[in-house]
Amino acid sequence: MTRDLPRDLTRDAGTGDAPPGPTSGDARAVGPSTVGTGADHSGADHSGAGRPRADRSGADRTHPAETRRRAALPLHLVHDDARHGVALYARQVAEALGAPVLVGTPADAVAEARRTGAGSVHVHWTDRLFGDSSAKSAAAVVALAAQVPTTLTLHDVPQPWAGEDRAAAYAEVVRGVRTWAVNSHHEADLLAGVLDRVPGPPAPGALRSTVVHLPVVPLDPVDPADAAEAADAADATEPGDGVVPQAPAGRVRLALLGFVYPDKGHRELVRAASALAEEGHDVEVVALGAPVAGHDDLLDELAARARTGGVGWRVTGYLGDADLAAWMRAVDVPVTGHRHVSASGSMNSWLAAGRRPLALDGPYVREVDALRPGGFRLYDDDSLVDELRAALADPSRTHAAADDLRPLLSDTARAYAAWWAGVHRALPHPPQPVLEPW
Repeated sequence: MTRDLPRDLTRDAGTGDAPPGPTSGDARAVGPSTVGTGADHSGADHSGAGRPRADRSGADRTHPAETRRRAALPLHLVHDDARHGVALYARQVAEALGAPVLVGTPADAVAEARRTGAGSVHVHWTDRLFGDSSAKSAAAVVALAAQVPTTLTLHDVPQPWAGEDRAAAYAEVVRGVRTWAVNSHHEADLLAGVLDRVPGPPAPGALRSTVVHLPVVPLDPVDPADAAEAADAADATEPGDGVVPQAPAGRVRLALLGFVYPDKGHRELVRAASALAEEGHDVEVVALGAPVAGHDDLLDELAARARTGGVGWRVTGYLGDADLAAWMRAVDVPVTGHRHVSASGSMNSWLAAGRRPLALDGPYVREVDALRPGGFRLYDDDSLVDELRAALADPSRTHAAADDLRPLLSDTARAYAAWWAGVHRALPHPPQPVLEPW
């Protein structure tokens, strides 16, 4: 799914409405840590045990344990669209691990594994990557797995009502790779339904599959003095300044984060905002993101609904890191209203911004609410207006973050490392013991 927001992992999974991203480009094999300027490229354990050590000749050498750890990590294949949420997440996990990264295609990964001797490849995969159709994207990964041991992290697992082509693609890839991870137990249930729905042999990696929840990735801190200085500057509304256009006095802003597409909750939020407008509130609904390709007509519909209901309507489009963080911290009420979500990085982004969003009740939302107690305020269609009214009356209701935001990115990296250590066993089982008589 083409990503419309940076830093957050805005793949509200399970939509099936995302456009395909670029599917080719120069294969660029990059080092163990590739994300962000000034990043530590050693991949070493910062407790000191794994840091590079200098021998008497002055050359650096890595601790043997660290060398073995890195060698056990798979080559990470990353899609070349830097704005794609799946590609961003793949890079973040690889960076946290100190794992090797290849920016390219599955065919490039085969060549790179042969060149470097990589024992395995890991791919963060959705059917909107590595092909202009679900079938082609799946075939590319299965061809990779036939030549190099391959594990997957699946994203956007199809809902029960998704098209046959998407369901068939997911069934094909999980039947063709060594094993896979998903981002929630709800996604694991959805995938089980896909395999039941699509005829075929059992998936050989099912017993080794795992669930690794999406992490909370902290936002860059914002210095209030810097923000105030930027607001006074002449070009303070330029993208990247981290300054939110000031709302008229008395106006409140309700915001949804991520792509604009059907069932994301924009219709329901505009309807609820209209009810608040009838009570005398000056309300604006803000879509923090851009429309999914092919759904521009939805913007016209939402704008018309807002006008009819006496509600302001704003679509920010793509936001850079500073602007994204500023908007998330500035809006009056954050809302996550996806009606068919199976995994969502944008929900975690609200937590990273110190916000407690109103979250539409559902299987995945209950799962992450149990994972991070106090992080969300659950609502249903009948209670949304009441929850909005309460949040406007008491702003602290949406500013209290969860007490524990784990898993963080470091937790996620450790979970993947432990999983791969079990999946890619380099040592044979010891022989059966023979007991000699005394």
